[in-house]
Amino acid sequence: MRTFAAVFAGGAIGLLILKLVLSLLGPLLGIMLGLLALAFKVILFAAVAYFIYALIRGKKRDEAEVA
Repeated sequence: MRTFAAVFAGGAIGLLILKLVLSLLGPLLGIMLGLLALAFKVILFAAVAYFIYALIRGKKRDEAEVA
């Protein structure tokens, strides 16, 4: 019974420490994930803009070579 009490106390204290650490680091992780999402959106927007620009520029170049 003493072993069970020791394991139970260790587990309870471990969970409390884990909750404390996650509550302190949670906002930092949220900010980092938000910045990562923002960077991904900017990269995606730039890739789409470049693709459209390449399509438009490519067609104008082909028309100039034909004329």
